[in-house]
Amino acid sequence: MEPQETTAPPARPLRADVRRNRENLLAAAREIFAAHGAEASLESVAERAGVGIGTLYRHFPTRQDLLETLLTDGYVQLGQRADELLDDPSPGAALVAWLEAFIAQVTPFRGMAASVMVTLRDERSELFHACHAMRSSGATLFARAQEAGSVPPGTAFLDVLRLAGAIAMATEGEPVVSGRLLDLAVRGVIPGSAATSVTGPPH
Repeated sequence: MEPQETTAPPARPLRADVRRNRENLLAAAREIFAAHGAEASLESVAERAGVGIGTLYRHFPTRQDLLETLLTDGYVQLGQRADELLDDPSPGAALVAWLEAFIAQVTPFRGMAASVMVTLRDERSELFHACHAMRSSGATLFARAQEAGSVPPGTAFLDVLRLAGAIAMATEGEPVVSGRLLDLAVRGVIPGSAATSVTGPPH
């Protein structure tokens, strides 16, 4: 007798109140982590969301689960934003707008646990795929700006992404300061001049 194939039943959609609690927890976590870092109190996250700590743990059993979900959702949103900006008539302005969105998304994750970074490099994880899809969409936006002459030839997209990430980490959730630093990076400290190597001959 041949074994019968079994098919897993489709996942049931979340009830409206359960879905609302999850969304509130994610929004609260983003606010709390942006203000106090990724090691901030989970009790304060639950309180901000208007739920008990038990509800938080039912949705996110560990801090890492919460961080990974936030990162994954953020990367998905950034990929979608890059796709939307492809229709912008000003490729350079579109790239800057996307970098501003990138800085806003990654700011809450300073002090993120090393274990989350391991998951970010795990090719089997949802977080890994969301990150790479985001980078691919951003790279397309970057290439469009480069073709329009808005980005210097030879500039690497990942270097620009690292610079935006460094601004996010340095400004610790201060959007006015991060915007100012991004503007400085875009315009250049000394327009038209090349950086002098620190290993060059003394003057």
